[in-house]
Amino acid sequence: MRSLFLAIRQRLGLNAYMTGDYPRAERHFQAIAQAEGESQRALRNLGLVRMALGDHAEAERLFARELELYGVTPSRLQALADAAYLSGDREKALRRVADALAHPDCPNRALLELRRRVCIDAGAYGRAMRGQTFLQEGAELLKADDVQAALAAFQRAAQADPGNFVALNNIGGIQLNHLNDPKAAARTFEQALALVDLPMLRQNLARAREALATGATRPK
Repeated sequence: MRSLFLAIRQRLGLNAYMTGDYPRAERHFQAIAQAEGESQRALRNLGLVRMALGDHAEAERLFARELELYGVTPSRLQALADAAYLSGDREKALRRVADALAHPDCPNRALLELRRRVCIDAGAYGRAMRGQTFLQEGAELLKADDVQAALAAFQRAAQADPGNFVALNNIGGIQLNHLNDPKAAARTFEQALALVDLPMLRQNLARAREALATGATRPK
């Protein structure tokens, strides 16, 4: 019964995360943490939500705690690099990105190489950080059901930082769930997956392809 409860919480949390409802996702992941303590998935999921909400210091703390408890892995180095990159501290970001790239099994080398180049260029890094403002603006607009304005904000975020896979995921979500365009959504999710291999992106791409294959759309 406990494992079923946690599996349901995990699924609900991931669904909320994929649709950009980060506070609801966090509530589900906190329930998992209350049941499991500092488990790997509790620390990782809460860290991802904190990062999505702009609390990069807490995200980095959670990811560092995961690494401390469970050891160095490529995905944990990647998570720390992600949090550092978004922190606004260019030098720290460059160090974390270099640490992740140094691992021979680095899983998302394309994204990290792109971010390394951004971190080397102070101007490019500044633009990427301004893109985070557009990302937050888009999230607020989407929450207010201003879909077109949210889409424009997410597109500006992706233009400011070509490695912003969260913005790409949000663009794909709007294309799929609001604009009845699974073909465009699939292309956007594929673009995000080319940067980073995340379960939520694979699931979203599968949903877009399924909608494209069945011709399923939402009412206009």
